[in-house]
Amino acid sequence: MSAIGLGRWLQHLLEHLPIARQGQDPEGVHQVRVAVRRLRVWLQLAGMRVLEDDLAWLVRAAGQVRDLEVLLQHPNLPVAFQKWARVRWEEARAGFIPVLDSPRLAGLLQALASLPPLEGKGAEARLERFTLQVERRAEEWRSEDSIESLHALRRALRRLRYAREWLEQDSAAVKALQEIFGQVGDLSFILNYLGAFEAEGGKVSVRYRRKLEADLAEALAVAKKAWKDHQDDLRS
Repeated sequence: MSAIGLGRWLQHLLEHLPIARQGQDPEGVHQVRVAVRRLRVWLQLAGMRVLEDDLAWLVRAAGQVRDLEVLLQHPNLPVAFQKWARVRWEEARAGFIPVLDSPRLAGLLQALASLPPLEGKGAEARLERFTLQVERRAEEWRSEDSIESLHALRRALRRLRYAREWLEQDSAAVKALQEIFGQVGDLSFILNYLGAFEAEGGKVSVRYRRKLEADLAEALAVAKKAWKDHQDDLRS
């Protein structure tokens, strides 16, 4: 296999940073996070630890902005909850803008542009680590049966998907499972934000909360069935 450069996803990052800064299109922050996560997987396939901390820093900095954007796009948000979330989003953006203007980010982008392509054969040899990590996370989920362990498995699936895509291998089964697990993730963090809203004195109807909890239970059941039916596909 030929060498694999990171140029396509570095360019994707560069194109979406100004959109994220402007703040009018939620895809800006989302695509920044997608690009950074793919670049982190590229580094792992290359066997490099250089710049890992800086990429993790950028993902974390964008995290709350993205979470609140997803929350604000959720249908039928109660008006008071929506207003509360928008204020939190504005606060999160105020903290994110200095990151986008920082020398640290400028240095990170320059450093990424200087990295040589990774060697394809070595990258293929490291792919097994991503599969093993999925299997370890799946075992933790089976033993703990918690939302947190499911989230960890979802993240491992995402890394495996991106690793396969860097190597131009089929990732359809991994992507499908990742997206199913993502439904659980979205609903669980909406409930977490709802809890924060209520802790500050906000109120929503009992019916609204129960609907979210029922949707989460249904999404969790779908995720468990999908994993049972398709986990073996990850090694096929």
